[in-house]
Amino acid sequence: MKFTKIALSLLFGTGVFLFWFLVHPLTLSFQEQNQLFLFTWDYLLDHLSRAGGLADYVAEFITQFNCISWLGAALLAVLLVALQYRVWMAGKQNDGWYPLSFIPSILMLIGMGDIYVMPSHAVAICMALGCFRLYRKTKNYGLFELIAIPALYWLAGPAMWIFAVLSVILRIAGHGFDGRSFAFGLAGLVYPALLVILAHYTLLNQYPMKAAIFGIGYYRMPLVVPAIQLVTAGSAVLIPLLLEALPEFRKPVVSAIVLTMLLVYPTYLGVSRAYDEDTQQTIALDQLVRQERWEEAVSAAKKYMPQSPECYVNLNLALCMSGHSVDDITGFRQCGTEGLIMPRVRDFISNVGSYEVFWRLGMVNSCLRYAFDSQESEMNNQKSGRHISRIAECNMVNGNWQLAEKYLDILSHSLFYRKWALERKAMIEGKAEPDQMYLYLQSVRFREDFLFHYPEMGWMLARLYQENNTNAMAAWYFNAWVELMKKEEQK
Repeated sequence: MKFTKIALSLLFGTGVFLFWFLVHPLTLSFQEQNQLFLFTWDYLLDHLSRAGGLADYVAEFITQFNCISWLGAALLAVLLVALQYRVWMAGKQNDGWYPLSFIPSILMLIGMGDIYVMPSHAVAICMALGCFRLYRKTKNYGLFELIAIPALYWLAGPAMWIFAVLSVILRIAGHGFDGRSFAFGLAGLVYPALLVILAHYTLLNQYPMKAAIFGIGYYRMPLVVPAIQLVTAGSAVLIPLLLEALPEFRKPVVSAIVLTMLLVYPTYLGVSRAYDEDTQQTIALDQLVRQERWEEAVSAAKKYMPQSPECYVNLNLALCMSGHSVDDITGFRQCGTEGLIMPRVRDFISNVGSYEVFWRLGMVNSCLRYAFDSQESEMNNQKSGRHISRIAECNMVNGNWQLAEKYLDILSHSLFYRKWALERKAMIEGKAEPDQMYLYLQSVRFREDFLFHYPEMGWMLARLYQENNTNAMAAWYFNAWVELMKKEEQK
């Protein structure tokens, strides 16, 4: 049976790895770009200053590796297998029911179809179940609870309730259903509730009560608690209890294989419905543009016709950069001039494609404004390696060396942006040749800074080309703008 259990865990982990690596590798890059993990004491202490901070810190450490798709997929697979193992170790190890321990991990995988779900929830549940495993081995339950509950709440967040509920049930089961066990159970639930209330009114008073109860870093959007989050946490309590209560099988290997087969179809159904195709294609196009894989972006758009202005911004940029003519844009349905450059939107997704267009056109200040807005619109107050990199580059092109160095210094404390940042700092200090792209942008950008209104974008593109007729991209975008304006007027 030991071999069967190892084989099932390896099979599940391999499935998770292949799912992320082959089906949604670009979604991993999207998650990485919306955080910036720094190897500094201040970054660690900032996380430890809020409830659930250590779980967030560990999850962000894992997420930074998503820029290497195979490595990010492998680490996510390890995380979900670790969650499955913790669920299994939390209950009675009833071998025939081993596949039940995969249910919380499956629910977590389904939940990740929502791009706002953070892996910190999986890390926090692992921490809570690991704490419960230690609790079962201790002889002094009361002292352990007294210390573990506040510590776990501060390090892992509200996943602490998984430990609290399991520990109460274990103590009641050990003493029987009498007055003493009822008192223990009541105290075991009142104590963590009072701690959460106390934490909210003292150390976490800048957060609403809802965040203190349901978690600060489990979900990217503040004050939203998705149902799948509660269901996953509930399953992490229910499955260990079921493992304790269910009878043993005479042939555990056969029962484990049968249960696994019964879980396959619900897992497939849940995952296929959870990962919205429109959202995933929008992310995929954006990431292909980020990586300058222009022809792949065009091919992807041909297979899946874009549905949103954000998609069309990336598609049209890919058409331009891959050498397609303006006439080729008519091969796609288009969505007006917003499909070339979108008006500014205050969120962390919509502006990104447009600032990539501004950057390559030479409209550096517009790019800077869009990139800064995107950075400040991160809903969980994270920094973004992608946005900060672009902000630094805009300041370099504009000759704002001190401001550029400020952002490069931040990036130099990261793992995957460090080399890039140090190379740019060397350019500023005159120790390395300047990037040819920066020299080009300095030659084609506007000679003076001014404000303009979005409806004047066509005129701005025309002026950009008039000031420097070597800017072929400006001519392409102006002609495309005129073409799409004509189509809008004909409607």
